[in-house]
Amino acid sequence: MGRTLWIAGLAGSLLAMMATGCGRDEQALAGERPASPFTIKVPEVLRFEPVGAKEVEVPGDLPAFVVKGADGSCPRMVFLSGMCSHGLGYVQSFQGAAREHGGVLGLQGDVPCSADGVFRKYSFDLDKQDARIRKALETCGGKAEDLVLAGYSQGAYVAERLAERWPERYARLVLIGAPTTPSAARLRKVRGAVMVSGEHDAKYRMKDGARGLGAAKVPATYLEMPGASHGQMTEAEKTMREALTWLDEKGLPGP
Repeated sequence: MGRTLWIAGLAGSLLAMMATGCGRDEQALAGERPASPFTIKVPEVLRFEPVGAKEVEVPGDLPAFVVKGADGSCPRMVFLSGMCSHGLGYVQSFQGAAREHGGVLGLQGDVPCSADGVFRKYSFDLDKQDARIRKALETCGGKAEDLVLAGYSQGAYVAERLAERWPERYARLVLIGAPTTPSAARLRKVRGAVMVSGEHDAKYRMKDGARGLGAAKVPATYLEMPGASHGQMTEAEKTMREALTWLDEKGLPGP
């Protein structure tokens, strides 16, 4: 008997709830919108351009690989890859960090290493490389001034010499796995430098470079990519984000 009464009571409650709901539906149809504890606020859809390196045509030269800054601006960083490599993969390895720090432009080498021209290296004509960088940046609406110049292996070697010649233009450096120890005498006018080596590379060069720059009162630090041999970019997003943040925070102020 008690169970029958309980079921009857439950059925009555359900009918009452349904009746209340119907009443609310009628109010809504009449133009009223009753408050509901179950209302869910749906956020607006955020629209953004996915991060990614794109080929940008450079008149009279090879295309450059470009990741724009978060505000859509032309990059304030230039990347030079290693000898007989393809620069796109290097730029793609840290495109998120690059976007957060103003973007990056990957400049292809001007000398082919293979018949198909896919893999390339840089000539040591500094005037030519500087002109190529300026032209590539102009193509996307930027200017070659107060740049971060990053380079890997041969690219680091060329970057060091570009910064020696034009320190006001290539003001901050990220040198990775350079084939020679970066020179404090060459880089005494730069505003900051990060020396990077792979865990399984010849680490002493980049460590000695950072120590030499520090002794010359140039802000410098050393970072290491875990598990990386020469030419590899392991945990590149983390390493480059740390390098670029360090330059922003520890580099000497600009003019």
